Amino acid sequence: MADAIKALGPYAAVFAALVTGLVLGVQARIGRRAQLQERKQELFASAYEVSIQYAEMAYAVRRRRADAAAEERVRLSEQLREIQSRLTWHEAWVRFEAPEVGAAYDELVARTRTVAGQSMKEAWRSPPVGDDPAMVISTSVVDLRVLADVRERYMAAVEAHLRPGGRALRLIPRPRRALPPSPVPAPPTGTGAGPT
Repeated sequence: MADAIKALGPYAAVFAALVTGLVLGVQARIGRRAQLQERKQELFASAYEVSIQYAEMAYAVRRRRADAAAEERVRLSEQLREIQSRLTWHEAWVRFEAPEVGAAYDELVARTRTVAGQSMKEAWRSPPVGDDPAMVISTSVVDLRVLADVRERYMAAVEAHLRPGGRALRLIPRPRRALPPSPVPAPPTGTGAGPT
């Protein structure tokens, strides 16, 4: 036995270096996966936030200032343009990061644009609020509760993607599946002045 240990003596340093390298490699991989997980969490949260901002524009249009109509149209239109740009960016990026989450986000955005877009159209056709009591907008005027189910589906898709044991936490990632063709939602119908 002593002879066997002496015979392996020169290789002990090499073996120790290999084990150390393996441990460091695994730690680096785990660290990169944790960073990826955090980046995806931030992306998915930002995407959700932007969908909420778009829906909230239905209230902003109703609460626009009556004493500065032209300035308010420009301000709200620019704000809406920025939000729509961010929505489109998030649609593409979320779909790239996680196709199953991207499909749920596409559904959320399409429904939000339909529901909130219709509310904004109606708000542009209505006079702006004139006093403090009118700032309270009832659900009979703007009802975003119909978005609850698609919001929940998006959150469930995010949770399924990020939960332990999900693809996002695997040390050895699975190959990506080809993206299914994305259904293009029909543009909301309706006519009238004002941006949506």
